[in-house]
This record gives sequence, C-alpha cells and structure tokens, in this order.
Amino acid sequence: MAETGAAGMKDMGKVIAALKAKYTGQMDFAKASASVKAMLAG
Repeated sequence: MAETGAAGMKDMGKVIAALKAKYTGQMDFAKASASVKAMLAG
C-alpha cells in the first residue's frame, strides 16, 4: 500500500492492480482484497 500511495478506500483499486501485476497466479485476490479493505478502513 505504501508503494502505491494508498490513503483510503478510493485507492483500493490501485493497490489490487499493483498486487495483480506482481503476484498473478500466486495469491487469492478475494482474500487479498478483503485484507486491503480492512487495512484501508482501519
């Protein structure tokens, strides 16, 4: 999230896009997006 400059929920798409670019086929993006949402909301 620091890499993309994500500061709030509106930046969630940027974070997920960055994760997909780096980790395609290596992670469960449903779980990842839930974690990102929790961190951005927190």
